[in-house]
Amino acid sequence: MEQKHDSQEIFSHLEKKNVGILGTVDKDSEYVRLRVMYYGIDKNFNCYLMSTKGSPKIEQLLTSSSVSFLVFGLEDPYDSSWEVEIDGHAEILKQTKEVNYALEKLKGRNPFADVAIESGITGQFDLIKLNPKVVRFRVYGEALKGEPPTVLEL
Repeated sequence: MEQKHDSQEIFSHLEKKNVGILGTVDKDSEYVRLRVMYYGIDKNFNCYLMSTKGSPKIEQLLTSSSVSFLVFGLEDPYDSSWEVEIDGHAEILKQTKEVNYALEKLKGRNPFADVAIESGITGQFDLIKLNPKVVRFRVYGEALKGEPPTVLEL
């Protein structure tokens, strides 16, 4: 089946927003945990996130790196609203070059990152890279007509 939307269009939607919802699995309860997160993104759909060292989110990622990340845009008219769901694996960045790249992607998109950079306290945070495996893009009006999402397997 031919895809209705291409990767550049999907990427342009993701560039418009800076907040998404990260889904992780809590090892103790086995419940899915959801957190609103600021994100940065590159053209390969890698998402960059930041969290306080030792936070429950970081502990969950160390236990299970499988994640889902959802970004949505409410538009007027409503049927042109959209969502992007990214499934993949998260890794905590350790190499200085990778950390600096993630901070650059977050700069101007994450107010916490901006303050950390300006204050020189970025070491208090872990930088996370979400490595995408599957990207799904839906336009609500198309979904209401029963049309399937565009799926990119990376």
